[in-house]
Amino acid sequence: MHDARSFFTVLFLAGTLAGVSPAIAAEGTSPPSGTSHEVNVLRQVAAALAAGNHAIQDLRGPPIDNSNLDRLNVPTPGMDCGIGRTLMFVVCRRASFNREDAEAMFARMIDYGQAGLSSAGWRQVEKVPDTGLIRSISYHHPKSGAQIDLDLVVYPTGEAEPLYAVRFWGWPRF
Repeated sequence: MHDARSFFTVLFLAGTLAGVSPAIAAEGTSPPSGTSHEVNVLRQVAAALAAGNHAIQDLRGPPIDNSNLDRLNVPTPGMDCGIGRTLMFVVCRRASFNREDAEAMFARMIDYGQAGLSSAGWRQVEKVPDTGLIRSISYHHPKSGAQIDLDLVVYPTGEAEPLYAVRFWGWPRF
């Protein structure tokens, strides 16, 4: 599973991290409102992953230019989200220029994971963060075999301050 995750990380970073989009960079540093779009995206992706490949295909939108991903067919304001074309996985990330905002968003998503995902049959799995991750939480859906990893990530930028991001990966049972 670690090799597949490493492959997905490289694939995602090569396809979308070449330049953080100006739309994300221009968002400013104020935290999202109490009704978080990121939590809504996580909720919709979790429901589709638990329901299986057919529901995941329903999330598939138009292709992302210069990428091996298709956009999600759900609103993802402020997030870069995609579904792998050849391997079935979903990935979303939202960049922030300061650690405090990224940590606040990560905390909101964990809160939803503990409440919303748990009530939908998902179980939290403890894990040790990989290199480049500040924190990492995994959720497993025992009935379907689906998994979601929620990560707080730091990316070096060559500037004085690194770029912080919250991302989540989701995939059905292989």
